Formats: sequence, structure tokens, C-alpha cells
Amino acid sequence: MTVPGHGPHPARSAYGILSGYYFFHFAMLGVWIPYWPLYLKSLNLDAAAIGLLMALGMWVRVAFLPLWGRLADRGVRNRVAAFTAWASVIGFLSYYPAREFIALVAATVLFSLFHAGPLALVEATTMETVVRSDGDYGRIRLWGSLGFLLFASGLGMALDRWGLILVFWSALTLLAGSALLTLRLPSTQDHSLPGRGGERFPWHHPGLRWFFLSCALMQFSHGAYYGFMSIHLEQNGFSRTAIGALWAVGVVAEVLVMIQSRSWLRRFNLSAVLAVSLALAALRWGIYSATLWLPLLIFGQMLHAFTFGTFHIAGVRRTFEAVPERDRASGQAWYAALSFGVGGGIGLLAAGRIQDAWGAQLLFQCMALAALAGLVASLISSRHFGVTTEPVAAGAGHG
Repeated sequence: MTVPGHGPHPARSAYGILSGYYFFHFAMLGVWIPYWPLYLKSLNLDAAAIGLLMALGMWVRVAFLPLWGRLADRGVRNRVAAFTAWASVIGFLSYYPAREFIALVAATVLFSLFHAGPLALVEATTMETVVRSDGDYGRIRLWGSLGFLLFASGLGMALDRWGLILVFWSALTLLAGSALLTLRLPSTQDHSLPGRGGERFPWHHPGLRWFFLSCALMQFSHGAYYGFMSIHLEQNGFSRTAIGALWAVGVVAEVLVMIQSRSWLRRFNLSAVLAVSLALAALRWGIYSATLWLPLLIFGQMLHAFTFGTFHIAGVRRTFEAVPERDRASGQAWYAALSFGVGGGIGLLAAGRIQDAWGAQLLFQCMALAALAGLVASLISSRHFGVTTEPVAAGAGHG
């Protein structure tokens, strides 16, 4: 899988391995995010129980992501990535016999404990690869979006024909594919750098703290979408094929913006990209709260290009530039833990409660308000980072 780009690149095999990893990892999420709630619903769980299980996985990631990042920075990152990837495959197998809520809780903890690790560590390796070669992160990462698109759109038709057990087997196969590729990750870690020792992660930087808060609020606002959008649509007469097609619209938009990520990252400053993405998230959730009219649903799905695509690329880049080189795995781990873990986990739990108590309309209204709160945090963060992003280690932007 060779990725086109501009300027000099490292060996094509390195780009192919990284692209392949993203493809399998996010193809699995293309199964997990739209269809895992439906699988859990088929086990006779209510919305609150589904939200709790989805949130629990996020919380376990919060607890263990920084640990995997710290182990990777102090040792050999690729070995930690491979270990956690294969352990997550074994952990996922525990879902197969699980039918009761307590068994599903145990399986979720075991799986999420290890699945927290690989992606953040691969993100650090990918950013080092593209920065050193003046490459294009978006053109590697887009393979993940394509994997998500293929399975989020295609699996819906298969489920209509063969049933929801296919969700489990598809996810397991894709997990194994991503684990195989962690055995061949390129080595980019500079082992000559001094260890962290007793030095603390640079939490003293106020811009970094507000940035992480904005990321948490963005992912909180996605709780309704990731946890209950498919259920909401199914309850209102949409087929699983139609649900998969709507998810596909969002990922196509995401892919298109990633293809152009190199140009827009150079044209716009990171603070502006993050702020606009949050504003568009509030608009998107407002649309979902107001209507099920198909043209507006399609427009809302197109906004995924910004609520995930531009926000995530800018977020990974800001994190990469804002922490010292020796802490890059830890930086990406904290970014993922606080945004997808804390923010996403609380968002999923809150979404389940609100969905059960007041329904989807109020649920998406609450998520729109959360995105607006994230916009405020992002604007405060931008005051400390300034027009350009400079490394925290160099003392930039302290306030």
C-alpha cells in the first residue's frame, strides 16, 4: 500500500506498513462504532447499559494509555505497540461467550486495557516519519478512513442478510490484521535522548491544558453520535444499509479533507483550524436535534470532514509540536486518553442517560452546547500558543 505525497520520503515499505496499520485499525472501528451498539442491543441491553459499556472502554483507556506511552518513551516503542496489539486480540476473544451484563463488563475491561495502547504509539512513529521526510500525515492516515468507510458502509448490507454475529467476527479479523503489521513498524525512536527521569510532563503550559480540555469537550460532544446515532436512525425507520451509507458519507468527506491536509495545514494556523472545527461540530449536532430530513442528514454527515478530519489532524500535530521529543509517545497517549478517553467516555455515558430520559432531540442539543464550550476552551488555548505552534520545551507561549 504505497501512499502518494510530495517531497522526499523514507522507504516505501515504511509508508506502506503505516498505511496498512491505519487501514486495519480504523476498519475495525468502522465495525465497532456504527454496529457494536446494535450488537449489544441484540443482547437485550437498554440504552443506559450500552452507554455504560461503551463509556467503560473509554475510561479503561484513560487509565492505561499514559502507562503504555510512558513505557514506550522509556523503552522500545514498537515492542510495546506489538505487545498491546496482540493482547487486545486475545482480550477481544473474551466477548464471544459473554451474554450477561457482568460478563460483558469483564470483557470490555480486558479488551480496552490493551487496545488503548497501539494507536497512540503508532501516531508518534508516523509523525516522526513524515516530519523527518517532509511527508504528508494526511495521505497516510486517510487509509484508516478508507478502511472505516469500506466496513461502515459495506457491513450494513451483510448484517441485513446474515445477522449481527458478523460484527464480532469482522472486528476480530481486523484486529488481527492490525496486530500483524505492528511487527513491522519502522524504527524512528531516538534512543540517544536522555530519559525522562523525574521530570514531569509539561502540564505547566496553560495552552496545553486548555487545548486538552477543548479536545475532551469535542469528543464528549460526539458521545451521542458514536453511541446512539445508529440506534436513533434505526428506530425512525432507516435500514441498516441506509445507516451504513450515511456513515459512509461522513468518512468520504473526511478522506477528501485528509488528501488536502498538507496544503491546508500550511495555509491556516492550527488554532484557527481547531476553533472552526468545534464551531461546525455545534452546527452538526444542532441539525441532528432538529430534523431527520435526509438532505440535512447528508449535509450533517459531510461536516464530519471538520468535526473529526481537520480537528484530529490539527490536534495530533499540535500535540506533536507542543511536547519535547523524548515525550512524543506520552504526548499522543495523553491526547488520546483525555480526548477520546475522558471526553468520549463521559460523553457516551451521559448520552445513554439523556437518550433514555429525554430522547434524541434533547441529547443532540446538549452535545451542541458541549461543542460550543469546547470552542471557548480552544480560543483560550490559542492565546497561549500564538499564531504558530512552538515546542513547550523551548519555553514558548507560557502564560
